[in-house]
Amino acid sequence: MTDLDLDDVNLDRERLRLAELFDVAPSRVLHAFSVLGVADHIPDAGTGLDALATALDTDPGRLARLVRAAECLDVVRVDADRTVRLTPAGTLLRSGQPGGLRAEFSDNSLFTAWGPFADCVRGGRPSYELVHGTAIFDAIGDDPEALATFHEHMRTRAARLYRPLLPFLLDRCAPDVVDVAGGTGGLARLLLEHGTTHHVTLTDLPEVIALVPDELARRHPGRFATVAADMREHIPPGHGTYVLGSVLHDWPDAEAGRLLTRCARAMGPGSEVILLERVLSETGPDPRTMGDMWMMAMTGGQERTRAQWAALASGAGLSLREVHDAGGELSAVVLAH
Repeated sequence: MTDLDLDDVNLDRERLRLAELFDVAPSRVLHAFSVLGVADHIPDAGTGLDALATALDTDPGRLARLVRAAECLDVVRVDADRTVRLTPAGTLLRSGQPGGLRAEFSDNSLFTAWGPFADCVRGGRPSYELVHGTAIFDAIGDDPEALATFHEHMRTRAARLYRPLLPFLLDRCAPDVVDVAGGTGGLARLLLEHGTTHHVTLTDLPEVIALVPDELARRHPGRFATVAADMREHIPPGHGTYVLGSVLHDWPDAEAGRLLTRCARAMGPGSEVILLERVLSETGPDPRTMGDMWMMAMTGGQERTRAQWAALASGAGLSLREVHDAGGELSAVVLAH
């Protein structure tokens, strides 16, 4: 084979690779599977395709095609007798499944928001705003069902993402911790259940605080409190540690800097701020940069490198003291005066 032939083979391989990356069909299969509630109608013992179509009131032929495509995504298995069974991945598309993805995958607004992404990159508003005419958090806040679904997902996400950092947090945090913009208590729950001495004050918007499970206060009497407030206007002052879990990546530098400055003003002597965030590599490929694209498109925020976190801290009158990496997706970025 000549060098020219090898070049053609390599180009064909790269063409196929890029075409697969560009293909939107897999995400749309998962979306349809979730919206239709297919997984909810497949018992552990499996069910026939015809019975499934009847239960879902869908066209049998088209549903069979969807299921076959879902099988390629390792969501279901179809036996020779047309019995459909969920894989472990498929169970994540059931309603109410702990750590499940059905609600997230059913949300079409996130998909349609990518349409004008190139305009966003040119310097325009976030893609979500360009498509929907409002900021994503405003849209969620205006829809009580969407707000509850979003924060249920965030609470589940917290258990997965923050757990690797928990030993460090329990050792590093002062006895009095403020969980800034902590949603409905995913991180607070970890700190309270695995620590024995920490008191956690959770602060977030009033409509979010209203969704905090009552059991947190009931199971940890005297160790948990809530403060209903907009972090852009008020952060409880004088506490030992301020933790912001996946908060600042939602905001561009100017707004993130203002939020960090407000934290700095609330801090007492010896206090620290701990950011739980992605810390991107300074150079070279980093798969977490896809998360950066999500932030650009949806919120106008960004993921940051260590140098960028240090610069943001400096602008707020803080210095970066430590970056603790526990091998997970997120790191603990420790800031102090």
